[in-house]
Amino acid sequence: MLSMATAPSTAFMAIQVVNYTLFVVLLIYTLRTNRPLFWTMLAGVLMGFITEYQQTTAKVPLYYYTEALVWLPGKVPLGIVLSWGSIFFTLITVLKQLRITPWVAPLLAGLIATPLDLVIDPAFVSLGFWVWNNPSGWFGIPWFNYMGWFVLSSGFIGFTLWAQKHIKPQESGLLWQLIRAFVPIPLSSILSLAIMLPYIWLFQQHHLLPEGLVVAMVLGGAAIAVAWHLPKAQRGNPMNIWSLILPLFLIITALTILVFGNLQTEHPPLVIVMPAFSALLLILLLLPQLDTLLGRASPSVPGGKCNKVTAWALVATLLLSFTVYEAWFAPKKGLIGPVEIPADDAFLPEEDVQWWYWTGHLKTESGREFGFEVVFFAFDSFLIMKDQLVQAAVTDVEGNKFHFREVIELKLPSQLEGRFDLTSGNDNAISAVGGGGQDRLHAEVDNFVLDLDLKQTKPVAMHYGGDAHPYRFGGYTYYYSRTHMETTGTITIDGVSHKVTGTSWFDRQYGALYQAIVKGWQWFAIELDDNRQVMLYDIQGKENVTEQSGSITDAEGNTRTLSRHEFSVKVLDKWKSPHTGCVYPSGWDVTFDGETYRVEPQVKDQELRATHGFWAGPEYWEGTNTVTGPVNGRAYVELNGFCRGVEGTFGFQNK
Repeated sequence: MLSMATAPSTAFMAIQVVNYTLFVVLLIYTLRTNRPLFWTMLAGVLMGFITEYQQTTAKVPLYYYTEALVWLPGKVPLGIVLSWGSIFFTLITVLKQLRITPWVAPLLAGLIATPLDLVIDPAFVSLGFWVWNNPSGWFGIPWFNYMGWFVLSSGFIGFTLWAQKHIKPQESGLLWQLIRAFVPIPLSSILSLAIMLPYIWLFQQHHLLPEGLVVAMVLGGAAIAVAWHLPKAQRGNPMNIWSLILPLFLIITALTILVFGNLQTEHPPLVIVMPAFSALLLILLLLPQLDTLLGRASPSVPGGKCNKVTAWALVATLLLSFTVYEAWFAPKKGLIGPVEIPADDAFLPEEDVQWWYWTGHLKTESGREFGFEVVFFAFDSFLIMKDQLVQAAVTDVEGNKFHFREVIELKLPSQLEGRFDLTSGNDNAISAVGGGGQDRLHAEVDNFVLDLDLKQTKPVAMHYGGDAHPYRFGGYTYYYSRTHMETTGTITIDGVSHKVTGTSWFDRQYGALYQAIVKGWQWFAIELDDNRQVMLYDIQGKENVTEQSGSITDAEGNTRTLSRHEFSVKVLDKWKSPHTGCVYPSGWDVTFDGETYRVEPQVKDQELRATHGFWAGPEYWEGTNTVTGPVNGRAYVELNGFCRGVEGTFGFQNK
């Protein structure tokens, strides 16, 4: 069973209690000692709420939060916006002590704020508290999040320092104090739009450069500017614990999650990356005390010289960290970059393994129900292995019968532009022609003949952010779906044609998939009667629990990611194949968004078995199911790997 995580929720609540307490302590401290900074903290809270509210209430939100002690409008947790105020307190305190060149100060603010996010974001995402609809980039968090945070934090701090210098409310009282504190909000928002809109156009839409490289260049440039001007800064300040209290708490929390949670299993490179960036962040926070600390550590060495060496070491560490990440740890994009529609509907010769996969539910005019599957697998990994495995299946629900056919093609599909033309056998017994959401299928299976026209009615559902997803056990995948395709055509039974209508689900997947195939999986394509579609996906093996993922597409066609913390699958029964002796799950309770649905096979025996004789397998179960619950519906379920000695994640040992 995939369980909803309760321990992370409890842990997060404890974290937020401390977060609230620290904010209150800092706020009281500034109220008593530094009134302008008091108002700046409150302005930071307002800035945080405005920014978070804009993101969480967008028509297609980039992310959303799942838990909070106190919810603000727009499902924004109060603890998040309080953290904005506390972080801006830290930045202002460090910069005021350092007294670095004014135009460099905002760059240093961004250089502190962004590595802090690079450390803590993967930790909180791993708890399921913060969920990105299209996870990608830095261990599941898109790169533009960090670019946007650098720009916004730099802009807010820069305009705050400018306002404190040029808007002096010495005799004007509270009103001018408020103006000086809050005017950076609109100014930094305008600056953010002016920078991020071209960034999105250049690097997200047109992919001029990899986003990770752009972020590394920005941070590297800021680090060089800081290092160049650091010798002129005030570096002999006494220790100020107030500027360290929040960052230390966040770093310790993130590293604790790394050590005791699933994060190190989900992303092993973070065992190196998070401590490295934590050390880098501490160096940045201690820059105002650097001469003092170096003088204590090595009194015979001039502090300025040590300071300069340390500064350039800072630049080298930052650039080396990103270089190592991009070279070894970042999701590899194969040879083709992010998914492009309809270009990637076509056969892609750069990919080792790829498939075009249709499943659907049909009904004749008399009400007789059928399920169907048509799939073309293409393999191109070895000099002699360039072939296709083609399968088609028809489930006759009324007759309680399952029919399937298999064909081997010892050649790869033709490469066409933005479309596919897939055929098999000398008689073209199974074929698929189309692309761009308009497909035509033909399949001859025993005494059944399918001729179907499929039309896309919703936007493409991009999984894994529309880019390469690296598996923890090796390899990677690209994956997208057309979750709702109106289907019309005929089914011919013993020479008699019947008109059919229904819906189909199209999956397109490609990449280095051999290791995933041998692991096996359990996959659900659920279509609810309220026009929602849900995909749930789980790689087999308890050690692969982090590969559980899913998505939900609403009636308007907006798709959001379901993290592994947001759904559960409970196996209700088992079925043993009389053909292979393999044991499969059979019947499930599926829970997501607080709703539980019962998924049950319409026909028990829907097992496909290899007949080609070229290599072992595949044997797998794929069939049509009913869905009952708050809303009824239908589902296709695929069970791969249950004919091997693989320990699944569902509480029983497979054959």
